[in-house]
Amino acid sequence: MATVSAMLAQRTRHRVRSGTLVLIALLAGIGFVGIGPALFATLMSGNGSGGCGTGPAGSGTSIVLGAPGNGRLVGATEYGGPGDPSSGSTGARGDNLLAHPDTYAELGGLTWQTASAMGGLAYMTPLRVTSGERSAIAYKRDFGFGGGPVAGLPRVIDLWWQFAERLGIPYENGLWSGAIRIQRPPASGAANTLGQAAGADSALAPAPSRACTAALSGALTLTPGERARLLPGGLAAAPASAPSAVKAIIAAGNQIVGKPYVYGAAHGQPLSEVAPAYDCSSSVEHLLYGGRLLPVDYGAASSELESFGEPGSGRWLTLYASAAHVFMYVAGLRWDTHDAAGPGDGSQGIGWHPLVRSAAGFVARHPAGL
Repeated sequence: MATVSAMLAQRTRHRVRSGTLVLIALLAGIGFVGIGPALFATLMSGNGSGGCGTGPAGSGTSIVLGAPGNGRLVGATEYGGPGDPSSGSTGARGDNLLAHPDTYAELGGLTWQTASAMGGLAYMTPLRVTSGERSAIAYKRDFGFGGGPVAGLPRVIDLWWQFAERLGIPYENGLWSGAIRIQRPPASGAANTLGQAAGADSALAPAPSRACTAALSGALTLTPGERARLLPGGLAAAPASAPSAVKAIIAAGNQIVGKPYVYGAAHGQPLSEVAPAYDCSSSVEHLLYGGRLLPVDYGAASSELESFGEPGSGRWLTLYASAAHVFMYVAGLRWDTHDAAGPGDGSQGIGWHPLVRSAAGFVARHPAGL
């Protein structure tokens, strides 16, 4: 059995079941080690978008190996598996990690917000991980407490045991540690739908194709320019020049325009389904899933969307979230649950609204690349 000090040196589970581990770790002098602005800039500069499938790339059980990558050398550990039952098999946002073995956890804290050893990467951020002569893409589905340096390097990432094994890392009951290389893969083309083709540096699967957008809406009306247009009846026309992901988001919104608002509605059901009613966060998440910017089983409250994507406004999409509400602008047209801007703001319920409303008290976020 591993000693207490060895366990403390290795454990990084995303949940701490009591305050005991925290207290012991503090007494043992375990700290949070950052990686500096250079690596933060490197990792945050990547670009990812979604694909036209049942979820983001990497959601299958296979892990496709590629050629070794470059990237920055960092300290890593593994977690999970039969020798580490306390870790369980559920990610921080409910993902079944046995079904999604291409998973990593960002370390450094006890919450999603404070575990920021790599700069606070967004949920499902892809990283190319290289160990020796093997390389593969993993996605952030977890976070962890972390600990001291590994092999003289900042300890910033925890690899799910099945992913580590695929890279040739020996399984040591959740106690392995060593040096790996990590890098943000660039945006990929349509030839690399899985995002893990051998020898390719790919991000999340490409944005939904025109066929995928059409499948969402049946027939999506297009309008010239870069701004969406409100149509009679409350539907929206998508800009002809918009990326496919934006068109798919608008098509998904058109699916549920006019649905009644019911607090808590549609949470707990797959985002691919149309629910009888929605609240603010579930309606926004339905649209984001349409653009494949969220996994199909995502179902968080509006406060969780305060950490969605990247900070600030985007070119095509800007989401405004708070603990009480969330709304967003898609190609200049607001998606909201009510006519918050007053007379002339379209329908009174869930749908597209043409006017700009106050954003006081909200956090602005946007998807990378949009």
